[in-house]
Amino acid sequence: MNQDLLADLWNLMSEHIPEKEKESVAQEYINLLLDYGVSESTVEGLFGIDTYLDGAVEYALDEQDDDDSDEWDN
Repeated sequence: MNQDLLADLWNLMSEHIPEKEKESVAQEYINLLLDYGVSESTVEGLFGIDTYLDGAVEYALDEQDDDDSDEWDN
């Protein structure tokens, strides 16, 4: 999926999200993208859009890395 489209969607949505809810919604947005098969490199490309999305990207990709390393440990 086009990285610019995903960034524009976030920017449009975030304008209508109360400030106190943005962190949670950003995490849900990134998780949804990953659940629907958007590549990690595309998600990484969203870094720098805003601080809430940055935190969600970092958290989600760290979780993905932890899941991958757990598979190797078994």
